[in-house]
Amino acid sequence: MTFGEHLEELRGALGKAIVWLVGGTLIGIVFFAAPLIRYIQTPLEKAIRQYQADRDLTRLNYDPKAAEVQPLRQLMMDSGLVWELVYDIPETLLNQLPSDGSVGSPVDISKLLKSLPSPDQLTPRYQLRRQAIGLSSLKMEEPFMIWMKAGLIIGAVIASPMIFYHLWSFVAAGLHSHERKYVYTYLPISVGLFVGGVCLAFFLVLHYVITFLLAFNAQLDVEVDLRLSYYTSFVLMLPLGFGVAFQLPLVMLFVERIGLVETKAFVDSWRIAILVIAVLSVVLTPADVTSMIAMMVPLVILYFLGIAMCKYLPRGRGMGSEAYDPR
Repeated sequence: MTFGEHLEELRGALGKAIVWLVGGTLIGIVFFAAPLIRYIQTPLEKAIRQYQADRDLTRLNYDPKAAEVQPLRQLMMDSGLVWELVYDIPETLLNQLPSDGSVGSPVDISKLLKSLPSPDQLTPRYQLRRQAIGLSSLKMEEPFMIWMKAGLIIGAVIASPMIFYHLWSFVAAGLHSHERKYVYTYLPISVGLFVGGVCLAFFLVLHYVITFLLAFNAQLDVEVDLRLSYYTSFVLMLPLGFGVAFQLPLVMLFVERIGLVETKAFVDSWRIAILVIAVLSVVLTPADVTSMIAMMVPLVILYFLGIAMCKYLPRGRGMGSEAYDPR
């Protein structure tokens, strides 16, 4: 085929992939986008309720971890209750309000405020109040754009088999049979590692990351008003970073098979590798201890798994060559 014919084949493959992506996006928008947005808010709501309960109990000089306050703490977390300090107005002044209990006239409020005693004569008391927990948006179109973004991501997942099929059909035409066998062998492993990293990040690490960040804000006495767009991007990027990082064994196997690095070099440099993994764990996570360890420990295990794969997986024909590897 000429270069122009290759370009025409590529255009056709990309066109078919885009058609599948559009179809998957429409399905994602109509059926799955709204439930996904509500679902990813669940770990945030749980973390915020725990943060508010621990903050309020600490302000009341209680130890949130003490056994005697656990029933109250659990009630606050389950119902979204917060402690609120209020000052009671004396009954003699309340009697000046209309008999039906309404406070409709600005004149009534003005008279009441003018009749209030000095602040030290007001009676303080605490009460429990239910507080709505959720994400906020500062732009009118922001929820709509997040809804479209969620639909696009879901659509890409739904249509990914056919997208990869059309792209792979274009690439496979230029590969030898033994080179295609490499892809058929390692692609399922790559997908499995990626899904494993995403699941670890979303179902385990995300809760601890949010809890740590909320606790850090509490130490600085900073109130948190979370934006929908920022939180959604954060939730999507953290699992993506884990999924990409979990490709480490295949990257090691690839560079070893093409002759860039020997297996012995991986074994001799394991201390440096652990240091690099620690630095990457800091870069790819919010840098709290929990999420850093949650990424670092699996990556260290995967590093030694990569060494085992390089050492024990059988060698076939060389990539891009009809000749066999010498070893």
